[in-house]
Formats: sequence, structure tokens, C-alpha cells
Amino acid sequence: MTHLIAAMALSVLLLYIAALYESTALALLGFSLSGLMIAALLLLILRLTALRMDIAIPMTLSESGCPVGVRFEVQAKRKMLGKTRLRVCVEARQLPGKKKKRIWMELDAPSLGTEIVRKEVTMHCAGGYEYCLRKVRVYDWTGWFYLTKRVNCTATTMILPQVHELPLHLSAAVREFFGEAEIYDDLRGGTDTSQVFQIRGYMPGDRLQNIHWKLSAKSEDLMVREHSLPRGSAIVLLLGSKGIEKQTPAQRDRFLQIAVSLSFSLVDAQCPHIVTWYDEAAGDLVRTRVDDEEGFYEWQFMYLNAQMKCVCVDVESLYEKKYRSEPCLHRLRVEPKAELYLDGKLWHSFAKKGSPGDELKALELYL
Repeated sequence: MTHLIAAMALSVLLLYIAALYESTALALLGFSLSGLMIAALLLLILRLTALRMDIAIPMTLSESGCPVGVRFEVQAKRKMLGKTRLRVCVEARQLPGKKKKRIWMELDAPSLGTEIVRKEVTMHCAGGYEYCLRKVRVYDWTGWFYLTKRVNCTATTMILPQVHELPLHLSAAVREFFGEAEIYDDLRGGTDTSQVFQIRGYMPGDRLQNIHWKLSAKSEDLMVREHSLPRGSAIVLLLGSKGIEKQTPAQRDRFLQIAVSLSFSLVDAQCPHIVTWYDEAAGDLVRTRVDDEEGFYEWQFMYLNAQMKCVCVDVESLYEKKYRSEPCLHRLRVEPKAELYLDGKLWHSFAKKGSPGDELKALELYL
């Protein structure tokens, strides 16, 4: 639109000067520019009314630093007299914040029908992101004149933090820990009389209290109840919240990299653990059990969608009060200041800038 106004002002100026000095050449130039401008304006209006656009992100999960594929669906509802050059403005906003980053992209629209155009955008900080298609500049044949079409299309994606290797050594007490839990082992029996693991034939050494007398009478052979083994969690991973409201996106990403690297290392060592944080919306602790890779990604998704903007809670003390009846062997706590605590004591303080990957690889954690 600014170019059209500038061309209009120039044509008026040329016609004024031509009339002032009675110059035929300047008059022809002014009328030619006016004709070109009118033709361009009519073409732009035709293309603008025929254009429809939408935005989508096929991959809803990605890792920080990796490109995210953004798909634009460009539709020409009627013939637009040749391919059309477009310049689109996409606003990227990290949830739940309000700060937006504008990204301009060059696209081509088909003369008729629908065309899918794919572009890539890279986000370097973990979190939920909302991509909004706000403006579309439609250009004429010359590529000089354009009109702006306002649209309101939205797509969301989740950027997960990078995972780094952490050397981890587990003691026999951690590996063989069973504790109190609502989940039971599928492969081993235990001593929890409230659940039955399996019923099998009698073996020397079995207790008489475990004999299933009714089944034994039916089968005419001694059958024994084998009780279940609770799958307790020896490790609790706590995500602190002190100072989280002052975090920059880069600091939050470093904090999350430390937390997910710890969780992944525990999963890799086949050590079930519980991840806990305070959710401002729920007004309470949220905890989830992580046994495998699926649980590892599930807690990240839950945490990135949680509300913790203005929270300052001692998560470890609150956890001890609420779950005092469920003992664990070790408590790992990661604070937003990139500090790692082991059983309430500061174990390591990470550098304030840069990725914590090299520091994590250099450490050795014994549990």
C-alpha cells in the first residue's frame, strides 16, 4: 500500500509539473504511471479477493535447535492471472508468555487451485509455541506494488529440551528397592498380601498360610498363592520453582535440559522414578511416575503445559509433608538457577550461561 501511495503522489506531481511547464513528455509519463498504477490496483484487488490461506504444523513435537516444519495451504478460488508472489508475516509466541517474534517468509501462490508450501523455522528454547499467520502481502506483476490481507490462522507445537548423557551409577539398594506403591512388578513375586501375583503348584519351603485350599481341593494337588511385589520408586526428581518468574527463555531451557537429562539417565539405567513439581493452576504438587520412554516424554508434555509463572514454593519440604508415608532412598532437586541438590544438599551448581551438556557429561552421579 505504501508503494501505491508513493506512485500516486509521483503521478500527481508529474501531471502538475507538466501542466505548469506545458510539457507533453511529462504529461505522457504521468498518465502512463497513473494507468500502470490503476491496472496494478485492479489486479491486486482481484488476487486479494481470490486468495485463501491457512497454517499448520504437522509435527506437534520437536527438540530445541531442530527445524520445525511449517505448512502453508495457499488456495486461489478463481484464476489470479498467473503465479502470485506473497510475503507472509508469522508471529511466534512462547506459551504462556506474551512476547512475540515476527518472521517474514516469501511464498508463491498458484494461478488457480490449492498448493501446499513448506517452510522451516528453528526455535532454540524449549516450551510451547503458538504460530499465528497475521498478514499476507499480495504483489502484482512488477513486484513493486502490493496490498495487505489480514488473516487469523493459528497452529501450535511443543519444543522439548535437548537431552545430554549423564554418567549414573546405581547401588544395589536402589535397584532392589520395592517400597510402597500402587504399581506391581509383572515378572517377580513379593510379600504384598493385598495382591496376588500368580497361583502355582506347591514347592518345598512354601508357607502353609499361602496354600489356596479351594483350588487345591478341586485340582487334587496343593496350589499356592504367590503375592505381588510393589514397584516403588527409590528416586524422586523434584523441579523447584524459586526464581522461576525471573527466568529468561534461555535460562528456562538450561534448567529443563538438566532435569530431562537426569530423568533420561534414570530411564536408561532402568530405574523407575517420580517427577514432581508445583502447579500454580492446581494449587498443589503434581507428580507422575516414569518407568519407560513413554513416561519420560509424558511428564515433559505435562510440565511444559503447567502454569508456574509466579510460584515460589519449597517443593522438597511440601513433598516430604504430603508423602511422608511413601519413603524413597534419594531426592534429586533441580532449581531454576541451574543448581542440583541431592537429598537436600547442594551437589553441583551449573554455569549461568551456555548449554549444560559438557558439564553433565563430566559429572558422575552415585545413587
